[in-house]
Order: sequence, then structure tokens, then C-alpha cells
Amino acid sequence: MPSSKRARLAIFLTVFTDLLGFGIVIPILPLYAKEIADHPSAWMEGVNHFLGLGGTGTTPGAFWAGVGFLSFSLMQFIASPILGRTSDKVGRKPVLWMSLVGSAIGYLMLALTSRFEWMLAARILDGITGGNISVAQAAMADSSAPEERSKAMGMIGAAFGLGFVLGPAMAGILSGSAFGHHLLATRGWHLPFFVAAGLSLTASLLVALWVPETLDHAARARSRETRGHALVKAFKRPGMPQLLIVSLLAMAGFSMMEGTFALLVHARFDFHQREVGFLFAGIGILMVIYQGGLVRMVSKRIPERMALIAGLLILGITLPLMPKAAWMWPFVLLFIPLSWGSGMSNTAGSALASRLTPPEDQGSLFGVLNAMTGLGRIIGPAVGTFAFARWGGQASYTVAGLTMGLALLLALTLSRKVPA
Repeated sequence: MPSSKRARLAIFLTVFTDLLGFGIVIPILPLYAKEIADHPSAWMEGVNHFLGLGGTGTTPGAFWAGVGFLSFSLMQFIASPILGRTSDKVGRKPVLWMSLVGSAIGYLMLALTSRFEWMLAARILDGITGGNISVAQAAMADSSAPEERSKAMGMIGAAFGLGFVLGPAMAGILSGSAFGHHLLATRGWHLPFFVAAGLSLTASLLVALWVPETLDHAARARSRETRGHALVKAFKRPGMPQLLIVSLLAMAGFSMMEGTFALLVHARFDFHQREVGFLFAGIGILMVIYQGGLVRMVSKRIPERMALIAGLLILGITLPLMPKAAWMWPFVLLFIPLSWGSGMSNTAGSALASRLTPPEDQGSLFGVLNAMTGLGRIIGPAVGTFAFARWGGQASYTVAGLTMGLALLLALTLSRKVPA
């Protein structure tokens, strides 16, 4: 095993830098996509008419915001197992570097366009190269003993959380700044996306200069000798089918919230990009508190299977309550179970899956796991934004809660015995 502490710290900083750019994009992308979709081309108008989204009381822009999320997730679903499997064969470092450079190019395309077609192309490119999290998770698993997997996955989650703290706050500041307004008014350029591109490039430099290769030569050689599609191999492992489908359902339910949150608070409280950015930052702070500290306490006291079940239960109760809560404290207090329930289910699920998989297949595992969550990100925003556009916010969040309920029922079928 390489110098584990140095490896984990380097991977954490790389993921944090990359997720900072991702956190800038997430809160403003739905409103950005909705705004440019309000001036549709002829083919978009035809789709609106076909789906019945042109009448009174409908919100076509919400649907096209969902298309922006869906295109990224579809490409990530296809590419993640390939990138994960490639990292098993050639190592984590080169694949991680390549994916970060691809993300930077995708953000740069977003920064320079005000046309929906180019926005779609940018999201497709970013999705193809967006398997960096699965490779980083595999690298964390390489650097950790089995009993430390929950804490290691918590570090990835903490990087996510920090990205969601600073990224959305930066999005609000950048999009509302005088310089941001000037660039948009005079050149049609979007300052937050330029910054996200720069952050991904910075992360690629961190990989090139500091991140060690975590997968040893022997494991790479064993991986090159194995055959079979990563998804087929994963589904043959006892317990993995349930975990993979739980991951799909949980992400579908959570991404219904992600894809419609900006639309919900805009409709209910008349909030715009700046306010949405700060709300996402609040969710990120709570994620950091859980992933950066509480996960250690939970992993010592609660078996991973029970932590997964508890997290799903919390989310299933919280999501349907969000459209009902009044501003301010009732709505904001729901961020606590939303963030901690998500952190609990994500870290426990990833740790369980990693412990069921040998070292030479960790990249394939996390590629498949992220492909399933990517599929959830396809289904979730598509269903959530369409339900929002057609029937309103309560419908989309109720469906999200029911989806978490299905994941919970499946998680209850997992065996209590997990390999050491």
C-alpha cells in the first residue's frame, strides 16, 4: 500500500478543487438553462407542443433544465464503467487527469455560449469525462484498510460537501458581481463557468504534480488478465445487485430535489441565482459536518447496513415535506435531515460495495456504482422536472420521497454479514 495518508490527502484536495467547480455550476445551471430555453429554436418548440408544455400553467423551461441535467448523466452512465475499468488496468492517476481536463473544456464551452444546443454539447462532453469521482473513490479504497472504508468514503463526501459550501456561494457572488454582469451584458460570457473551468484545470495540475499512483503493478496485472463486462461481474457478486439498485433509486430521488430545488425556491419565495447559491452553500456546510466528522462516530457505532437503512428512511420522510415548509426556519431546518440522511446513505453504501470487491476490481466497482447513480441522475431530473412543469413542486417532491421508500425496502433485504 502506498503512503496512505499522503495519498488520501492529495486525492481529497483534488476532488475538493474539482467539486468546487461542480458546486458553482449546480445551483445556477437550472436557471441558466431555463433562461436560454425561453427563446427556443424551432425543434424545441415542436417538442414543447408534443409534450403539452405550451399551455397556461406549464413551465417549458423547467423541462429543458432537466434535459441539461439528463444529458450529462446519460453520458456519465455510459462512460463511468469504462473509465473505472481502464483505471484498473493502467492506474488511477492518468485516468483522473484526463477526466479533469475534459471537465475544464466542458465548463469553458458553457461560459462562452447562450445557445441551448451548445449548452447541451458542453454537458455531454463533461459527462463523458465525468468519471473522475469513481476513479477517486477507487484510489481512496486502494489507500484504506477494509475497516476504514466508511471514513475514506467520508473524505470523498467531505470534499463534495466543501464544494457545495464554497461553490454555490461563489456562484452567487460571481453571478451577482458587477464584473459578472458586465461580461454577460457586453460579451454574453458567464463568469461562474469560467471560474469552474479554471478550478478543474487546477485540479488536473494537482493530479499531475502531487497525486501518487495508488494501484500497485500486481493488481494492475491481475486486472488485465480478467475478462467480462464490469456491470455483469458486479451483478454476479452476492449482495451487489441490491446495493446497485439501491444506489440508483436513492440517487434518482435525491436528484429530483437537485434538479428542481432552484425552481422550487424561485416559485415559492421568488429567489434567484444569488439566493439559491447561498441555500446550496448551507446544505454543503451540513454535508461537511457529517462527512468530515460525524461519519467517524457513526461508522464506529452503527453497522454500515443499518446506516444505509437509516439514511434512506430520513430522506424518504424529509423530501415530501420540503414544498410544504414555510420560509424561513421550517424550510431551513429540513436541510439537516436532507444533508445528513444523504451523507449516511452514500458513505455506507459505497463502503459496503467496496468491501464486497477485491482490490483489482475497485475501479470497475466504482465505475459501475457511479454508472448506476448516473442512471439515477438521468431518471431523477427527467421525472422531477417534468412533474414540476406539469403538476407543480409538491408532486415532484412526493415522487422523490416514494422513490427513497422503494430504495429502503430493497436495502432491508441486504445480508447482515459483510466481509471483513
